[in-house]
Amino acid sequence: MKVHSVTGTVDPQQVQKTMIHEHLVFDLSGVRQEVDKDSKLEDTPILDREIQMLKDSGCNTIVEVSNMGMGRDAKGLYHIAKKHDLVIVASTGFYKESVYPAFVFEKSAEELADMMIREITEGMDDTDIKAGFISEIGSSLNEITPTEQKVFQASIMAHKMTGAPISTHCEIGTMGKGQLEIFQRYEVNLKQISFGHQDLNTDLEEQLLLLQSGAYIQFDTIGKNSYRKDSDKVDNLLVLLDRGYQDQIMLSCDITRNSHLKANGGHGYNHLFESFIPALLKSGVTNEIIEKMLIHNPRKFLAF
Repeated sequence: MKVHSVTGTVDPQQVQKTMIHEHLVFDLSGVRQEVDKDSKLEDTPILDREIQMLKDSGCNTIVEVSNMGMGRDAKGLYHIAKKHDLVIVASTGFYKESVYPAFVFEKSAEELADMMIREITEGMDDTDIKAGFISEIGSSLNEITPTEQKVFQASIMAHKMTGAPISTHCEIGTMGKGQLEIFQRYEVNLKQISFGHQDLNTDLEEQLLLLQSGAYIQFDTIGKNSYRKDSDKVDNLLVLLDRGYQDQIMLSCDITRNSHLKANGGHGYNHLFESFIPALLKSGVTNEIIEKMLIHNPRKFLAF
């Protein structure tokens, strides 16, 4: 069992504090029709400073969930990993219907699965840099469209062929139950699945349903208070930890815009460590539990 990073396989014990759902280099500015290119992230001195803050906080692993159609840059991720001595895990797959490349609508589930398998076993973006998991496989707000269902099916095929885990995108926290039903229909081992953006899901019963299945969930939009306040996310997380689910929760910030970066007035990647983790500690969460969410759970989830 190894963690498959952009610079090669690593022993899971090399994975320390982990951001489980991030973007470092990607481009959704065209999809979002932005003139200012706010949704285009690049390898710049500003990113260097952000990463140094993460490293100073003890973070050495970043799980990069940009996939085909999101402006992913395998060479760019490799360069960042080498420059900063990071474990970066890159993803294969397709995001959600509004962002799909045109061919996703035309190809069969089997053909899409073959593309993902090649990126895991051979390399991405015309390189030999391999994807280390399947993500962020998404559904739309309050629905899973037929084409999204096809992509989920393709992801499951690729997962079963390679063993690579799957991480999902639940738009504003919705459709976790619908995604779960797809995985159950195809008899997927839920211990290799992680449901994204569950800190935006205010339905506690649905969160518990996902956890009871054996899957992981992600509180991964920490700092995005316009969606839901961090204080509410802390309260929500405390309930889940009190129910005993400390071994199935992982954390991140999901930085997707230049305006999220500290240098540009945003909360930045390190917000997780400099703000949210201290809030958890103040609320009585132990260091042992925090290390499970930041280190031990990602190690188990990512290794195959």
